[in-house]
Amino acid sequence: MRSHVIIAAISALLALRSAAQDGCAGYHQFNCARATDVRFKINGQSKSASVQIGVPTELNIIVYKGQDYRISFCYDTKVIGDHVSARLVEKTRVPKEVTEQVTRKEEIVDKDGNPTGQFKDVVGTEVKRVFEDVRKVLWNNEDHEMTDEVEFTATATKRIVVEVIAPGSTEAKPKRSSKDPLDIGCVGILIEHMPTPNLGFEDQVKRTKLDEQAK
Repeated sequence: MRSHVIIAAISALLALRSAAQDGCAGYHQFNCARATDVRFKINGQSKSASVQIGVPTELNIIVYKGQDYRISFCYDTKVIGDHVSARLVEKTRVPKEVTEQVTRKEEIVDKDGNPTGQFKDVVGTEVKRVFEDVRKVLWNNEDHEMTDEVEFTATATKRIVVEVIAPGSTEAKPKRSSKDPLDIGCVGILIEHMPTPNLGFEDQVKRTKLDEQAK
């Protein structure tokens, strides 16, 4: 019986330690407001994290063609401030040709064209095809009065980055120990989705196509 009690106590201690290390886990589930449209379902790519003020944080997600999405943000205003800067960014790999200088070994021949067994370095150029990552901003809440949510229709399947930067609260904060930093707070990113409806003007106006946001 005593061993069972000890094991239970150790398990509880480990659970508390894990919770302390990741106190922001599930923050979006309890703090982000759900869509008023009941057709939206919570997407499994939703996530919460500890965010440091002024340091960009990125969440990589996939949006699928034929789906409508709603992405909303919630955060600890006492640390993060009264808003966050948020962007949706598409990352694509674009082919590019580059010219590089290369050095080759070339065998030396005599005046009759016979190999001498000796070699010399010959400098030339070579064209190579490489790929580079290009980032295109599809939506920026700084262009929309710092709103904490966006709804859009995905016209194509894309890999996008949800980028968040916390400005920090301007309110005076009490002194804390170094183990309890003032510049780190919880941010939740709630992602909801539903099949794209085709119900007339209201839905067409409310949800713009993601590609149009970048124009």
